[in-house]
Amino acid sequence: MAADSLMTSPARAAELWRALGGTPFLADTFEPRTLLSLAAATRRRAAPHAFPTLADYLDPAKAADVFRDHARCRTEGIESEPLENPALLRQLDEATGRITDRIPSWAPLFRIPIRYRHMPGTHISATTALIPQTVFLGTPAFAHDRLLEETLIHEHAHVWLTFVSELCDLQADGSLTRFTLPSGTAGKSLRGVLLAGHFAAAAARYFLRPGADATSHRRGAELADYLGGCVTTAADHPELTPVGRLVHADLAAARELHIHSVPGKETAAS
Repeated sequence: MAADSLMTSPARAAELWRALGGTPFLADTFEPRTLLSLAAATRRRAAPHAFPTLADYLDPAKAADVFRDHARCRTEGIESEPLENPALLRQLDEATGRITDRIPSWAPLFRIPIRYRHMPGTHISATTALIPQTVFLGTPAFAHDRLLEETLIHEHAHVWLTFVSELCDLQADGSLTRFTLPSGTAGKSLRGVLLAGHFAAAAARYFLRPGADATSHRRGAELADYLGGCVTTAADHPELTPVGRLVHADLAAARELHIHSVPGKETAAS
């Protein structure tokens, strides 16, 4: 459902980036309302008579109907059920509150409509672009506060960068190149590399914030290294679209910023 002109025109991509103010979670100048409005309008163009108001297209269930009927790909879904356990919902609310108290500029990024669903088994979490604004959480995600905070940042980062990719894909049409992430996960698309780098950049920012404890700083350093691997993997790749290149540039800038936030790294990088 992406706009064809954004796929090929650096000037149009730059114009979009100026309107958005940069990449979600990374740029404090980012304008969440602008991106939400553009994503809703993109969905309405795909299904102009589906719902009466633009806001309806940001409802997760209604958006899923649009994707099911109009997206170029299909998904069989993820085995799950609505997350309704009061104790787990309370943990979600408390973790979200801690995140937005610590980085207040992120508050609007956690106020969008999201469906939370519970997955059986040992998986921690998942999202898929084909089931928009839906976060799947496994019981292990709730094991301790720090893990739940990272998981929520991780999956919300995916949701927001997926909004961007609805306007314009991050990789060229027909891209078949597959990559291995720094974690060793193979078979990822170029878009997947950017999504992985983006969540790592966001979570590293959170854990390397001033005043965080030593355990958080260690995790932030690990995530910064992971981000660096993603940045290197995607660097100068010819299958990046103009918007994909802008996302990559913001990830590279975040990596440089994080280097100077990790104790001992600044000296090593000098």
